[in-house]
Amino acid sequence: MKAINNLKEYLNEEDTKIVIFDSKLYVSHYKDIKSFDSNKFILETSDKQVILNGKNISIHKLTKEELLISGDIETIELR
Repeated sequence: MKAINNLKEYLNEEDTKIVIFDSKLYVSHYKDIKSFDSNKFILETSDKQVILNGKNISIHKLTKEELLISGDIETIELR
């Protein structure tokens, strides 16, 4: 039972989730966009910064809770 409770806490819907697929980055429950241009994207979560470097970076979906970025992604850093 403890493992199930730990899993539920880990998967809490308010936690930031990042999924990478087919030159796209999907983020849910982010805090703020710090900087954005076609070569670099800096995103703030509740406890980290996500720095995305590449070329032709663009935002395909932007809501208060979700974000979809695409482009030629070269590096992703978590700080």
